[in-house]
Amino acid sequence: MAEPDARDALAQVLIANDGEVLSRLRLSAAEAARVCNVTPRQLIYWTKKGLVKPSADGDHDYDVYAMERVIRIRQALEKGYSLEKAAGMVQREMTTLQAEAKRLDEMPADDLEHELRTRLERMESRISEFRRALPATLTIARLRRAVASLARLEAQGTLDGHHANGDTAKSVALRLGRAIDELELLLREVQPTSV
Repeated sequence: MAEPDARDALAQVLIANDGEVLSRLRLSAAEAARVCNVTPRQLIYWTKKGLVKPSADGDHDYDVYAMERVIRIRQALEKGYSLEKAAGMVQREMTTLQAEAKRLDEMPADDLEHELRTRLERMESRISEFRRALPATLTIARLRRAVASLARLEAQGTLDGHHANGDTAKSVALRLGRAIDELELLLREVQPTSV
C-alpha cells in the first residue's frame, strides 16, 4: 500500500497527464466488480443486458468509464430505484456529462475562464444562501437516526397503515433516505475546506 505522500504525488501525476493512465487502465470482470463493490455475477448480468459495456479494445476487460457507470448504477439501486430506472438515469447523467465536457473542451480559453468564474460566483452565492437557510440543529446523524427509527417501526409492523396521501411508511422512509443522501452530498460540497 502506498504511503499518503506517495499517493498524493501519484494523484498529481495522473492529473498532470490528463488522465492518460486512467484512460488505459483495464480490469477483468472480477477485479472491476471488486473495485465497484458489486458481485462478478451482477457485473456479468448487467453486461449481458447491455447496461454496461466492456472496454472496446479488450475481450472482457472494463475501463474506468464502464466502472464509473457500474458504481453509479449501484448507488441508484441502493437508493431504491429499479435496475432499469437506475440504468436509464445513469445513461442520461453520462450523456449530459459527455456533452458538457465536449462543449467546455471546444471553448476558447478566454470564454472558458469567464464561464468558470461565473459558475464559481453562482456556486458561492448558493453556498451562502444554503448556509443562511440551514437550521443550526440539523445534522445528518440526527436525520439518519430518524430514518433508522422509521425502519425499525416498519419492521415491527407498527406503521402498517397508509398516510393520507396513500404512501406507506416504507415508501416514506425510502424517499426520506434518498433526500438525506442528497442533502449529505450537498453538505459535503459546501463544507469549508481547512487550509
